[in-house]
Amino acid sequence: MTKGLQLAGIDVFAGVDFEPSCKDTYEKNNGAMFINKSIVEITAKEIIELFKRNTTKNDYTMLAGCAPCQPYSMINTRKKQNDDRKTLLDEFRRVINGVKPHFVLMENVSRLNEENPYFFNFIDMLDKNGYRYEYKVLNAKDYGVAQNRKRLFLIATRIKKINLSFDNIQTKQTVILKDVISHLEPIGHNQPSKHDNLHKAKELNEINLKRIQSTPLDGGLRADWSDDLKLDCHKNKQVFLDNYGRLAWDKLSSTITTKFNQYYSGRFGHPEQDRALSLREGALIQTFPENYQFYGTDYQIARQIGNAVPVNLSKAVGEAFVSAIT
Repeated sequence: MTKGLQLAGIDVFAGVDFEPSCKDTYEKNNGAMFINKSIVEITAKEIIELFKRNTTKNDYTMLAGCAPCQPYSMINTRKKQNDDRKTLLDEFRRVINGVKPHFVLMENVSRLNEENPYFFNFIDMLDKNGYRYEYKVLNAKDYGVAQNRKRLFLIATRIKKINLSFDNIQTKQTVILKDVISHLEPIGHNQPSKHDNLHKAKELNEINLKRIQSTPLDGGLRADWSDDLKLDCHKNKQVFLDNYGRLAWDKLSSTITTKFNQYYSGRFGHPEQDRALSLREGALIQTFPENYQFYGTDYQIARQIGNAVPVNLSKAVGEAFVSAIT
């Protein structure tokens, strides 16, 4: 979110996250301060003091929040209902209510709506504080991102003279996978790039190497495997058909998740090479700049990439705010 807003022309000076492994990645790429706290621990007073130290009286202020999407996702509704992360949208509401910034930006899963009590309370708070707001489901593929990734965005302002609207966001030409990663040097699952420490793929065991070698190039699925390569759960019923599949050059990527570098966790096989996506490829599909560096273990880096808002998508939403004040 931060990198996209910066590219749109917004000065982001701080970010809050409870995950300490994000610190170096965040600060070294964005030149902004990383505050390693849960939003549960953040007070409105702290945010007000941050604004006082980093803005002038002529500046507009914004709070942008991306509450964890997993608690509201379709797959999570089939699991336990008690998830403390569901209340984090309430915590964001609490902070906004105390700070009352000029602008608010919120991102979450596409299925969130006013029937959700946390979202209803969120917009009720905006109403009571005199904010004008819009919310809309946007698909990243419409904004220069080579993947289907639908997310709900809410934009709000309490400045009456400003026309803040999704109508000011410009869609972009469709980008396919080939446009994004085909220029990278070929690598093996056990042979990382010598030029880019992030262009490396997770090593495959013997059976998974045979599986991807048996998967047709450029979009193939596991349906072509011999029975000895199939998992027992796949022999009798057709479930999760994309798992172990290859991506196709002339189509969109699968949605990049936190496990995109694991061959078996979705359709994350390279279109031609016998391996899963590399960390760099996942970052490029999420539209991070090619010189963006990630820090941490491979597991931590994959989570940072998969949990991110695609940069081009957040840039497009950021441009709505910039166009409203210029």
